[in-house]
Amino acid sequence: MNCRAFTAVLSAAVAWPLVIRAQNSAARKVGVLFPGVLGPERERLITEGLVNELGTEKAVLLVRSAGGDDRLLARYAGELANSTDIIVAIASGSLVAARQASQTIPIVPLDLESDPIATAAAQSLNRPGGNVTGIFFDAPEIASKWIQIIQEMLPQIKKVALFYDAHLDQTKLKSGEATARNLGLETVSLGVDTPAGFRDAFRRAVDAKVDAMLVHSSPIFVDQASVIADLGREFRLPSIGLFPIYAQVGGLASYGPNNFELLKQVGGIVGKILRGARPAEFPIQRPIIYRS
Repeated sequence: MNCRAFTAVLSAAVAWPLVIRAQNSAARKVGVLFPGVLGPERERLITEGLVNELGTEKAVLLVRSAGGDDRLLARYAGELANSTDIIVAIASGSLVAARQASQTIPIVPLDLESDPIATAAAQSLNRPGGNVTGIFFDAPEIASKWIQIIQEMLPQIKKVALFYDAHLDQTKLKSGEATARNLGLETVSLGVDTPAGFRDAFRRAVDAKVDAMLVHSSPIFVDQASVIADLGREFRLPSIGLFPIYAQVGGLASYGPNNFELLKQVGGIVGKILRGARPAEFPIQRPIIYRS
């Protein structure tokens, strides 16, 4: 195993000594697959949840961050499937890559974009029936709430832009489109591939004369939340985002789960599976605390 495989635990090793950096055949190996750059805070939270559940058992994190390059996800998923005991797959693209890499190794997703039943990742929420269990999000519910909040703030609203990551599953986007139609609102869907496309998306939204923008779930969007909020102010376009950080950095509003807190919960699920829980029988979790 090369040094790069252990970079994930550099920051966590001091505060959480049970997640170790040294090569140790007795340690359980936890792969983490992330479409952007995982970063030390996400590593710390996964580690905290893992250690809280594992107790005295040892585990090692092997992180693979694709840095926004989807082509790397399949390659990294294959590496982790061949070298770890379990894979944490963050975001829908990571889950797809992990499932393609293995149908046997346990996979614990934090997927706030896709429906596990519709994508056949699980047979049911209470009894997934395969090698995938973790945290998924209820897209239709949140799409309705976003539009309700925007309408309360801007009663005159007629048209909304749906700003989404083109790399991810589009369940939430479709829910937003359907909800808006049911409420008599027109929508303009604006997908972006990289942060370089943010400004053009806002320009297209203004050209389309939209009244507000809904910022959908994406790990890339989370890391660029302040950039998106700044563009909203620059283009004078009211916007609402999924995660609390969006309002904290200057967006008009946010409503949704704290995605960073969910990482600790994911770490706990990983710990339970490493201690013997079967993914096929471990119920899929839903975020239960939403914050505005």
